[in-house]
Amino acid sequence: MSYDVIIIGAGPGGFDTAIYAKKHGLNVLLIEKEALGGTCLNWGCIPTKAIYQNAKTLKTIKKSDTFGINVSDISVNLEQIKARKEQIVADQIKNIETTLKKLDIDYIEGEATIRDTHHVHVNDTVYETKHIIIATGSSVRKITFEGDHLPIVKTSKELLELETIPKHLTVVGGGVIGVEMAAIFHGLGSDVDIIEYMPSLLPVLDSDISRRAKSLLKRSGINIHTKAALERVTQEEDEYIAHFTEKNKAKQIKTNIILVATGRQPNFGNLPLEELGIDHTIDGIIVNEHKQTNIPNIYAIGDVNGENMLAHKATYDGYQAINHILEKPSHIRFDLVPGVVFSFPEIASVGMNEDDLDKGTYQVHKALFKANAKAQCLDETEGYAKLIIDRDRRLIGAHIIGPHASDLIHECTALINQNITIDAYAEIIHAHPTISEVLAEAVKELT
Repeated sequence: MSYDVIIIGAGPGGFDTAIYAKKHGLNVLLIEKEALGGTCLNWGCIPTKAIYQNAKTLKTIKKSDTFGINVSDISVNLEQIKARKEQIVADQIKNIETTLKKLDIDYIEGEATIRDTHHVHVNDTVYETKHIIIATGSSVRKITFEGDHLPIVKTSKELLELETIPKHLTVVGGGVIGVEMAAIFHGLGSDVDIIEYMPSLLPVLDSDISRRAKSLLKRSGINIHTKAALERVTQEEDEYIAHFTEKNKAKQIKTNIILVATGRQPNFGNLPLEELGIDHTIDGIIVNEHKQTNIPNIYAIGDVNGENMLAHKATYDGYQAINHILEKPSHIRFDLVPGVVFSFPEIASVGMNEDDLDKGTYQVHKALFKANAKAQCLDETEGYAKLIIDRDRRLIGAHIIGPHASDLIHECTALINQNITIDAYAEIIHAHPTISEVLAEAVKELT
């Protein structure tokens, strides 16, 4: 059978692209070698956010006296937490399966390889296609150190399957995954240390936000070591010790679990990129603005192209590729991919960082959550919203650390995307009392 598009990989990028392509009249084959939904749905975004909510609920219960509610005998049932997480994942997979069947999208489980520019091989069958979209995602980027074979050394995927909550968790890597896992397990009761090689946590964020995040995480009780590197892990009888350097000083921590969260790398799988002549580096398959490789009918979307390893970016990469195949105009702005860190409090950013701008070319204004009535009602008053305005009085960047940052950031994304001036934004009515008023407050002194 011949297809208009064969998509290799059924993570968010792959299955969303298949749905989009089918709805636009293309005949589609979707192939997945491991699990429908990919890393995000099965071992990443969704299960971690499920457990994040458990940790957030526990944190709220622990301060219930603030709300005039007395609670005693608090305990954590990890089996129930895991069961809830697995049910959410199962429900999401079922929803995807239902949609694929409803749209009559062909779906095959198996490891695919590309025979040539118009043929894909999977499960002893070769399928012909006009276009190929590579959506094979990414895998954990591992580091080597003495003792990396010991059973306490885990990836983020393995951490979600623990049978007990560790008394002490050591997180190697202070990026998004490391910080989220540190926040979650600290919220569930673990003592946590983060070992980060760079001078700051979350180094890709606006440095102002990064500093505030570090301060709030430390205040919550998480130990943070920057300019630090794990050297080795040793076992002494029934104890494990993490040996590391911090600012060139040797230190050590007794620990139960070590999470290696040092990033992810593109997953090229069983794809003969060299034989096909597809341009790539260790950081990803090289694509143009249409997510098209140097082979015109082959595209690469999501983590595998290494541009920005976020699930929602993968989805819109796929839309961009299909639009190009259909010769349909596309106006997706890939310079405006919102990023979120589910820590306590949440962090979200979109657009330009202050660090990337020349002084005198922009204005900054902040509004504190502690002045927001709804935040006070929630007893979540830490943090602020930071807006960056250019000389034309247009919003070009937004950085939020505080309650519901993951939701608020999309208002800013829409405003930047539409090039709305701050003067026009100031005339948009926000309901009271709501968390969103913090954004309205942030522009008042600039209008």
